[in-house]
Amino acid sequence: GKEELDRKQAMKILVIGLGGVTNGGKTTLAEKLKKLLPNCDTMCQDDFFKPESEVETDERGFKRYDVLDALYMDEMVKSIHKWMNSHTSSAVVTEEPMDTCNSLKMTEELHILIVEGFLLYNYE
Repeated sequence: GKEELDRKQAMKILVIGLGGVTNGGKTTLAEKLKKLLPNCDTMCQDDFFKPESEVETDERGFKRYDVLDALYMDEMVKSIHKWMNSHTSSAVVTEEPMDTCNSLKMTEELHILIVEGFLLYNYE
């Protein structure tokens, strides 16, 4: 009814992208933020690598995992949209916020997705 519609309108979705070099601390930062922020989930670009048999080989015989073609980026984008859509219809707290984050408690409900990856900002 009207109460459910009002709740959906008050809910906010925030997607944060963490990009950077391999072994630069993206996952560590994302996991620490997840523990600090209320209603926060993470998604890692590494989970969208194609199987080894589908990854190109360079002229020296090495697999080219450092290019967008080694990843199912369309699937990652679909997963982000699926997460966004699922959180406009539910309000589950995934982590208890620490006292230092009490300022994030607003009258509006906030759900956060942190997406991290080394080629995150190289995709259209």
